[in-house]
Amino acid sequence: MQYRLIPLMIFLLTLLSGCLSATQLSVIGFNVESGDADPDYIANQYIQPIRGVDVWGFSEVQNQAWVNRFETAIEVNNKADFKSLLGTTGKADKLAIVYNSNDLNLIKIEELKQINIGGSVRASLVGHFQVKSTQQEFLFMVNHLYRTNDQVRHEQARLLNRWAKKQQLPIIAVGDYNFDWDVKNGENKRDSGYDLLTENDVFTWVRPQQIIATHCSSRYNTVLDFVFISSPIKPSSASSKILYPEADYCPDTPQKSDHRPVKATISLPRVQP
Repeated sequence: MQYRLIPLMIFLLTLLSGCLSATQLSVIGFNVESGDADPDYIANQYIQPIRGVDVWGFSEVQNQAWVNRFETAIEVNNKADFKSLLGTTGKADKLAIVYNSNDLNLIKIEELKQINIGGSVRASLVGHFQVKSTQQEFLFMVNHLYRTNDQVRHEQARLLNRWAKKQQLPIIAVGDYNFDWDVKNGENKRDSGYDLLTENDVFTWVRPQQIIATHCSSRYNTVLDFVFISSPIKPSSASSKILYPEADYCPDTPQKSDHRPVKATISLPRVQP
């Protein structure tokens, strides 16, 4: 009888371990500057060399051809089948998600139309994913908030905060938020949209250890591109890095993007959907 119980115990322990385990994800947000960049150059120089990223969120994507090029570049050094999702808003400045379909199931795709205030900018692109190995579910979203209208950007931040409060699943939100976090004095000098988005700790910035400007600009020495996590995810379980920090990444050229990509590694909590 004892010996018969051993396989059952091993099975139950394995099952319990899977239920309790956390999942580590690697994500990147990257504004690829549609209309003033070469997708082939960006793909070859800045996307293809990167390995081990589970989900990419792109902003300022010109069209499906750009997404296809990036998807192909990602697959070169990653032994997995990646799939892409392109948003319908933003005209030639669309949002896109590229994800590892070997490891992740896409359950649902959604665009938050309320974030596209006035219908002239972009609706948030949200993917509801399930990790195949652990059955853990999470939301991955890409945002590109208004640059030239502070009032609209702040309302977008309020609406995102309000939406996130209602979600039960962990949220990872990447993108170009245009919050102008000052590299030298961001604690006191930043756009108030940052505070509206993170109000009541609904979202937390996965703050890089080394903060540098994410945008090539002679006017602004600020962070525009962020990775935020929602409150179910512990900030201590996440880290981020601004990629290509070398000074010669800037200035901008007609070939490359004027934004640096931002990478984050995140351990998801076990949350029942």
